[in-house]
Amino acid sequence: MAKMHKRIIGLITDFGAKGQHYISSIKGVILKINPEINIIDIAHNITPFSIIEAAYIIKTIYKHYPKETVFIIVVDPGVGSSREILGIETIDDYYFVGPNNGIFLNVLPITQISKCIDITNAEYFNNPVSNLFHGRDIMAPVGAYIANGVDISTFGIDFDLNKIAQHPIEYKKISDKEIRCTIQYIDNFGNITTNIEATSISLEESVIIKIKLKNKTEISGKFVNFFEEGSDNTFLFLVGSSGYLEISKNQGNAASDLSLKVGDVITVEL
Repeated sequence: MAKMHKRIIGLITDFGAKGQHYISSIKGVILKINPEINIIDIAHNITPFSIIEAAYIIKTIYKHYPKETVFIIVVDPGVGSSREILGIETIDDYYFVGPNNGIFLNVLPITQISKCIDITNAEYFNNPVSNLFHGRDIMAPVGAYIANGVDISTFGIDFDLNKIAQHPIEYKKISDKEIRCTIQYIDNFGNITTNIEATSISLEESVIIKIKLKNKTEISGKFVNFFEEGSDNTFLFLVGSSGYLEISKNQGNAASDLSLKVGDVITVEL
């Protein structure tokens, strides 16, 4: 019997609370291959079909895990179509399995990818393969075998890195003080995470920042280090734990009040 490895698999899906049985079946397939695998639920409440949100979650968490962790991404609006399923190994020994739909290049620069495989080797699939559930029948077993030490090249053929799908997320520096950006994530408190990296801008405490919405509404607020530096129910700007500029409302819900959602484009004036 082959030696069982005790690597970690992280699951990311948009199945939500009503899709727990889908998640359970993915876990079952993994554990049949190797009951020693430690399966972590990274997130299952990704906004349905949101490539932007899924990519944000993955890129902000994956390096907190041990090397050789395998991340299976089942945010797959094109399931059943001709889109490829890819297996990726990074130069720093992380693994990703998921659809070629634009997620990967919003997580990793091409220069970080050491191997990219078009997963086609049906020997490793869970049969019969459902046209509508590749997460269970292709991604889950392949991820389990990778976690069990099988070389990623075993699962298919080399895939041209230049053919990895792109899903552009708008970011444009209009001037030194004005940036058009995209909302990547909104948490349960209504805090809005933009795709402006704090290291790319110069900010001073208490400076006033302004945002312009598509409906031409303008909102301004103070840049702070933490929420209590602002008055209740006032808009604030701060650097979140993931290193991006966030728009918040102290003791309130900024996203709800501004009617914003993931994928919306706004303009920030610093």
